[in-house]
Amino acid sequence: MISVRSLCSIALVLVASGVAGCKEDPPPPQPEPASSAAANKGKANLRTPVSPIAKVDPQSMKEYRVDACYFGTLSLKQARDAYLASLGKDEPSEKKIPSFGLEDQAKPGDAKSLLPAKPPTPTTGAAAPKTTALPPGAAAPKAAAAPLGSAAAGAKGAPGKPDERRPINIGARAPYERNARACTVALSLKEPAMPDVDAALSEYAPFASELAKNIATAANYYQREEYKKDSFAKGKELHAKLLADFEKLDAHSDKLGLAVSAWHASHLPDLSKADEGQKAAITALEDARALMVMLASKNVDPAAVKTALQKLETSAAALKTHGSTNQTDPWSKIMVPAFDNFLRDMKAAEPKLTDKGISSPSLYLPVVTGFVSLIEGKHRALSRSLMAKAQAEKAQAAGTAQPAAPAAPAPEKE
Repeated sequence: MISVRSLCSIALVLVASGVAGCKEDPPPPQPEPASSAAANKGKANLRTPVSPIAKVDPQSMKEYRVDACYFGTLSLKQARDAYLASLGKDEPSEKKIPSFGLEDQAKPGDAKSLLPAKPPTPTTGAAAPKTTALPPGAAAPKAAAAPLGSAAAGAKGAPGKPDERRPINIGARAPYERNARACTVALSLKEPAMPDVDAALSEYAPFASELAKNIATAANYYQREEYKKDSFAKGKELHAKLLADFEKLDAHSDKLGLAVSAWHASHLPDLSKADEGQKAAITALEDARALMVMLASKNVDPAAVKTALQKLETSAAALKTHGSTNQTDPWSKIMVPAFDNFLRDMKAAEPKLTDKGISSPSLYLPVVTGFVSLIEGKHRALSRSLMAKAQAEKAQAAGTAQPAAPAAPAPEKE
């Protein structure tokens, strides 16, 4: 007689065999054909640039860096004049907080723009703001919560508690340290040799970098009110360094400026092979350069500056006219907006023009940065123009290429 345990064992075996019989094995993976794999390897990477890379000649590259260095670091003189004007002969103190003339240059993201807007002051006859009447019994809408980091919300989001730690003013760093870095880059370029410029740069680049660093540090020190924590200890230390370097600034800058002007006078741009857009852009840029050289001199002739400004307006208008009929031209497309901004800032500063230059540091800084934008725009336009020419030559070569003719059959031997 079969025991119950044996019957259970037989049942389990039958169930297992049935499940195994019903289960379908997955089909084996099919190997990729060798021809398909070879085709994938031959495909071009979509991230690989297909446009030819523009190669700017070494002289143009070095002139671009040298110009950005010299004219850009004229902002150091602007910072000096603003700093000394704000202090007079005194040291930094609660009564005399130094300024570098950056207050009017605040942009979105700077500390000034983070302050809450003042409510409009009601005036007689002014139209009252429109309001929507609420139905009887309706609750007034809740005021929006102040964003974190604002003056209404504290450092930890506490309502009504001002943030004691102000954000870094990026605008205080950018004009000075960025322009000084151009000097370091220019110094690293060995070709072509510019004997007088290279000699002046070897002294000026480290000096300008150190001074720009101290200016940026001091600007952020006062903007963040760190003097309240150390009783102006760091401020007075920076003050001594700044005064010492401010006294040397003119000598170093003027030496480099004379060398740069002499180089450009003996290496005038050759426009014989340039197209109309490049000719118009370079002509206007040289007019702007002449204007900036006048402003950087110790004895400024306001009448000569106004004449130079009128000449620049004429040449910039010629570039804009060329761009209106040649909208794809890279020179007008890139440089016309830069000329418009430079002329706008120059006209705003013109009322403050004296025999010492632009007397308002806050108006002089946009002029300096505007001319640097022209220098950078010229470099971008040159690169874009070279790329366009290389693409056109490549397309022309591909379109005119003819298939090779079949070889003539060898003559039959008799």
